[in-house]
Amino acid sequence: MNKPTSAVPASFVAPSRQTKWLGRALTVLEPSSVAGLFVFLLCKTWMRWSDPLIDFPRDLYIAWRVSEGELLYQKITNWYGPLANLVEGAGFKIFGVGMDTVVWINWVLLVMVLLLLRAIFGAIGNRLTVWLGSLVFLIVFAFGHLTVIANYNFLTPYVAQTTYSFLGLLLVLWGLLKQLKTERPIWFMMAGLGFAVAYLDKPEAVLAAAGALGIYLLAQMVRIWRQKGSSATWRWLGQAFAWLLGGFASLWLPVFIYLWSAGGMAYAWQAVNYAMGSLFDSAIRNQVENDPLMKFFIGFDHPWDNFFKQTEAGAILVLLCGAMAVLAWAWTRSRKFSAQWWMLPVGVLAGAFFAGELGMQADVWLETGPAFAFPVIIAAVAMAGWSLWTAWRDGKEFSRVLGVAVVGAAASLMLVRMVLNVRLSQYGFFMMPLAVWFWIHLMVVEAARPVGRFTTLRKNWLLPAAFAGVVLFAGGAVLLFEVNFYATKTFAVGTGRDHFYTFPPRQTKTGLTNANGLMLNTMINAFKLKSPYARTLVAFPEGIAANYHLRVPSPLPEQQFHPLALGYVGAGNVLTELQASPPDAILVSYRNMAEYGVKYFGQDEASGGYIMNWVQENYVLAGKAGASTGTITHDAVDIYVPKPPGRGPPLSIGPF
Repeated sequence: MNKPTSAVPASFVAPSRQTKWLGRALTVLEPSSVAGLFVFLLCKTWMRWSDPLIDFPRDLYIAWRVSEGELLYQKITNWYGPLANLVEGAGFKIFGVGMDTVVWINWVLLVMVLLLLRAIFGAIGNRLTVWLGSLVFLIVFAFGHLTVIANYNFLTPYVAQTTYSFLGLLLVLWGLLKQLKTERPIWFMMAGLGFAVAYLDKPEAVLAAAGALGIYLLAQMVRIWRQKGSSATWRWLGQAFAWLLGGFASLWLPVFIYLWSAGGMAYAWQAVNYAMGSLFDSAIRNQVENDPLMKFFIGFDHPWDNFFKQTEAGAILVLLCGAMAVLAWAWTRSRKFSAQWWMLPVGVLAGAFFAGELGMQADVWLETGPAFAFPVIIAAVAMAGWSLWTAWRDGKEFSRVLGVAVVGAAASLMLVRMVLNVRLSQYGFFMMPLAVWFWIHLMVVEAARPVGRFTTLRKNWLLPAAFAGVVLFAGGAVLLFEVNFYATKTFAVGTGRDHFYTFPPRQTKTGLTNANGLMLNTMINAFKLKSPYARTLVAFPEGIAANYHLRVPSPLPEQQFHPLALGYVGAGNVLTELQASPPDAILVSYRNMAEYGVKYFGQDEASGGYIMNWVQENYVLAGKAGASTGTITHDAVDIYVPKPPGRGPPLSIGPF
């Protein structure tokens, strides 16, 4: 008599146990490897993230002055929303003034951003997406250092509002995905809170958040309308807006009340809406339209050339990734086998070899540079259309694809500024993480679906493995470069809680030069030697770092005086402010400003010529400092003090 067959075939028992064991191992190894990389990067780069003079010290100075009670937009010029500066100012007031206070605040913010990104892509993707995205985010964006000027990372960003607004956008996406999964309207409150964070910081994230919200609400309205009718749709929409408004007001209103108590209702209204109001500011619009430097930085100098270059690079990226998907599909169709455990690392190594060969020849073959804007935008539009198409088909598929579409819309809208000017090594650190992570999701999950089900090791592992190899090789190359780059920053700047490291003067392993650390030390020492009792100080063109390290305020609201800043504020306005509140000392550093088209401050009218004329007529040169004293070089500093009485009347320079 035949023996009864088992309910579970014996041939499937071992693979099932193997899969469970592998799943448990990955559950521990994946987050552990990410945490290990985070700690490794933190140790290797500790207090080497910031540039001594440019950008980030401005936020330190603003936070210090805010902690002393000065008002943003009145006594302190600020080009962005107030939230980040208020938080950092509160940090200084609670924990004491020091660069380390801001670093620890940003460390907490970075952890929140990483956890939110992992939660978002874990909801729409899989463990491989989360792992690869985490590694790329930490290496390229969180601790990124791709240029000789730092400040393009999450610990010492060039503008604090970049990372805060990005956190707000992620809160919006997380709230929407949680609402999609649970159908509980309270999660709209989280989305509203995130929108308020972005609204109070930087407009790029507001645009992305508004686009994600719009697509989500529209798609859900279509679904509910078809299933339950118009009355249920409008009732759901009203409920959604009520929760969104409640979340928005939970942050916006306390900030408004605080600013109202500090400066009155008119001031508070201007401050809480400043980030979005700056989009319609006539001075900014005129500068964008007429200033050659601003047009170059945005990409308006040759818009069509820039546009087509991005299109070409995006098309090449799409074709390469599409070819990988087609090859994987053809391979799995022609080969019938069960994948062994060792095939996955082999695929990763093969993908890495392919990526390395392509990377070595990229400059010769492509000549286009990195461009993620167009493929991500195209894919996001396709996802949005797909979600609407599936609204009257499969409810489960609709929810999955709508989540992908919402994230893709936000990722693509964050790239709007980069369509004409990539600048990955600079502004990309907060504009591109979502897009790059989304592109990884498209290749590992979405592109894999037509090829086959990539949910287990036993089936169709080729495309994810090969793409993982590409990502790991590229990430490893960037990691090696950045670790070596950070290792060259051995020059000490600042003291106590403001102590950090930067490049030694005139030498880096890459052959680039950056004497900003020496410049800052020279400015500090010159002030202490020639004007130690001065109560106010102005440093031209970029020396607000000296004010912060010396704890000597500036009588002017502006912190920067390079040609772009002067073009926005107006050199005549700065001159009027100087005449009304002359400082006790003036530092003029001859930093090379080739990126602005001039050699040094005061070279011509656009670079502060009229201001320097006034300084030389009303102040006396107290001394020169620097390695090349008496010459106009990158590290020379002049210090001026007011003329003693009886040295002749000052030259009166009228408005111009």
